[in-house]
Amino acid sequence: MHEIFRPVADSIYRVSGNQGVVMVRERVVPLLRLYQMLDRTPASTDPYDGILIAAELEGRRYCLLVDEILGKQEVVIKSLGEYLGTMPGVSGAAIMGDGCVGLILDLEGMLSRESFDAAA
Repeated sequence: MHEIFRPVADSIYRVSGNQGVVMVRERVVPLLRLYQMLDRTPASTDPYDGILIAAELEGRRYCLLVDEILGKQEVVIKSLGEYLGTMPGVSGAAIMGDGCVGLILDLEGMLSRESFDAAA
């Protein structure tokens, strides 16, 4: 992960279909929407209401649009076990401070999936 930021006015452009790109430090970077990758309903579909996470995988840069950043925590990642097996894009789980279980997303696994390589 390189940086986390809110998009500024006129920094996001729509290209083919519903995909978009973001201008980040004078570079055009593909915009990926986490809610689409996880098949979830977002708080808002307007990217200017969200937060962007700039990341790089194998020399390619991406911006991942998320609803919000809740905070930063140090956690111990546990495997999902034999019952759940492996889930694409999920590296494990952690027990949070309030006792809830949080899934740990594997950004590299999510970005390397074929369907998202084609979109980028």
